[in-house]
Amino acid sequence: MNKTTRSILKAIHPASLILSGGAVMGGLTASVIRGGISVFPAIMTLLFAILLQISANLYHSYFHLCYSGGDRLKGLRTHDSKIANSPEVAIYRIVANSFAILALTAGMSLFTFIGWIGMGYVVVISVMYYFYFMGPNPLVRTRWSLIFTFLFFGPIAVSGTALIQNLTNPDWLPIAVYSVINGMLAVNAHIAIQYMHYEEDKKNNYETLVTAKGGSFSRFVYFGNAAIVCIVLIIRPSAVEYVSPWVGIIIGICLLVSSIWVFSMMHRNPVNVSKLIRSVTLWQYLTVVIVLMAIVMYSVDHFRVNVFHFL
Repeated sequence: MNKTTRSILKAIHPASLILSGGAVMGGLTASVIRGGISVFPAIMTLLFAILLQISANLYHSYFHLCYSGGDRLKGLRTHDSKIANSPEVAIYRIVANSFAILALTAGMSLFTFIGWIGMGYVVVISVMYYFYFMGPNPLVRTRWSLIFTFLFFGPIAVSGTALIQNLTNPDWLPIAVYSVINGMLAVNAHIAIQYMHYEEDKKNNYETLVTAKGGSFSRFVYFGNAAIVCIVLIIRPSAVEYVSPWVGIIIGICLLVSSIWVFSMMHRNPVNVSKLIRSVTLWQYLTVVIVLMAIVMYSVDHFRVNVFHFL
């Protein structure tokens, strides 16, 4: 494997794909509570989310390379044509364009399920992803990035997935519940990543929450998010009938305990503990995603969904 291939694989950021997949699983779990899921639309929604995340990550790396050698003017970096025309950057552009085409192809299939509303959803989320990940000064590298992280991986992804499954159901409570769960955990994952890149971001004058406010403030935001998710999991105002309430209680308590440990570690030197904090945070999110996935998979059998009916 050559250097460019390794660099591209690293730029895909596999950890972020967990967030995208988990957001769709949150929407599908809400759909289970709202009456059941259709398998084929669920598969296409998940495929669209993952392909869009990959293309966004690659475009982010591409724009970062294009503008990294330029000068910063009024908060934006000027384009460096020499770097932008290099063979390595050209390969980034080609691979990113390829995944973008695949993502849009998967997204166009949503038109089959909910018509122009589905296409509108694809267009809106694609445009928002552009401003979030790309350009000379993407929102992901600002102190406001966590707000957009919550919106993308919470309300937008969860509601979009659930509405594709059932557009007419008036029950919005499950969508709200899983928007909070997925959105808050995604924000914590982003805080952990910002904490790990603290030195690099500070050197490059990227004003993230952690570089602007420091680890002491960021850890309170982190713990507050975890506490909210824990309360939601324990109260479970919109529970799946055939899943024991103890599942939410146990996961919520484990989440809170591990977040207390992260809270105690986040005031230390990032070099010493940042990778461990990121790993713990991703495991928190992955655990919740696995439970959501189990609920979705069990519901397929519970509701006797005929896969071939949707093909």
